[in-house]
Amino acid sequence: MDSFLFLGDYIKQIQSDNLQQIIGGNQSVLDGIQLAAVEECKSFLKNKYDISTAFQPITQHDKTKSYNAGQTVYLNTLPYSQKTYTLTEQTLQDGKVYSCSTAIVTPEVFTVAHWSLLGNQYEIFNAVYPESLFNHKAIYQIGDKVFWKDKIYTCQIATSILDHSALLQIGQSGTERIVNRFPDDVLAGVQYWGPGESYTVPIDTQITDSKWIQGDNRDQKLLEVCINIAIFKAHLRIAPRNIPETRAYMYWGNPDDRVALNGRIIYPTYSALGWLQSASAGIDITPDLEMIQPIQGLRTSYGGNQKMINNY
Repeated sequence: MDSFLFLGDYIKQIQSDNLQQIIGGNQSVLDGIQLAAVEECKSFLKNKYDISTAFQPITQHDKTKSYNAGQTVYLNTLPYSQKTYTLTEQTLQDGKVYSCSTAIVTPEVFTVAHWSLLGNQYEIFNAVYPESLFNHKAIYQIGDKVFWKDKIYTCQIATSILDHSALLQIGQSGTERIVNRFPDDVLAGVQYWGPGESYTVPIDTQITDSKWIQGDNRDQKLLEVCINIAIFKAHLRIAPRNIPETRAYMYWGNPDDRVALNGRIIYPTYSALGWLQSASAGIDITPDLEMIQPIQGLRTSYGGNQKMINNY
């Protein structure tokens, strides 16, 4: 099951044996807990942040599939066994993932000379963006290229910058001086950016190709928060009245640090719930997540008589 979390993430917070004991060695139990943890995080952040990018799922890399730019994958495969292997077929040996470099037509013991090392088990990679991501606050010139929603776009009309007179004419406090059209704007996107060129990492691209880069592009603090929530919920299923103090502390903090305000409990920011509350309100904590961009196609137009309106 595709999820923002995967088994390898928990190594940072809990030993594998302990986790398996909590979930009874049942992966489907963990899958359900992960979904609940992610949904709890989304419920705090969805009104302010683009959760479709913040919570993109991580999947096991499969060279027989194509991938969109920015997708995150991890290495894993079946353990080595004495059987035949075709070229580029993968196997797991001593915690490392290998690709077959010499076809094995007769079963043999593992021979490292017949294999190319791809990386460690659960090592994370992400697909490289072919161009910089579009930013509605950036200034673009004709010919500049951007990447937006799986397509490469080329700027055909430069970014407009509103002068002081134009801002006075609009007469709306907080209006931005930089005016861009989204590349996929159904009203004017093609005019400003052209039709766009689809881009994916093609099938049969090995993880060692330059189209992939080692590293986890998920927000690490958000990841930590999700893991803490998942582990807390995992303990609920076996001992709801006897949850380890550390897990409760990481989930909602010390009871002495919680504050009641207008009938609502405010959790300390060091806890998972407290971090989500603060991130949602934009108070004290501003996560490095993509904000929800302005609704496309609804830019303000201006014209006619000069409006004598000043905003301070």
